[in-house]
Amino acid sequence: MDFPDTHHCFLCGNQNPMGFKLKFKEDNGDTVSEASIPSQYQGFDGVVHGGIVATFLDEIMAQAVKKSGQKAMTGTLTVKYRKPCRTDEKIQIRGRIVEINGRIIKAQGEIIQDQEIVAEGEGIFVIPR
Repeated sequence: MDFPDTHHCFLCGNQNPMGFKLKFKEDNGDTVSEASIPSQYQGFDGVVHGGIVATFLDEIMAQAVKKSGQKAMTGTLTVKYRKPCRTDEKIQIRGRIVEINGRIIKAQGEIIQDQEIVAEGEGIFVIPR
């Protein structure tokens, strides 16, 4: 299976005019990015919608998988919402691979705001046959 990069992903694509255009770097073995999520992505007033929080976690874990040289797709995604993620304030997202077993890659990620973890994720990524 091919994974063409069209550069239009709304999180990481550099050609999506409405996207976040996330940039990724490595920090102590983690894949890391920063963003501020505007209020148009809120659920409750001033709080980022939970689906958007999950999307950011999925993206950072997928980028960690990609940076490892693996080509895999999200199989499952589990999210723990610890605190409200506030709109219009800087977040840091961090992800890493924690285990590779054959075609299965387990990854973890978190969203940090004001030095506190506001959400954690665990993903199982599958390398297609």
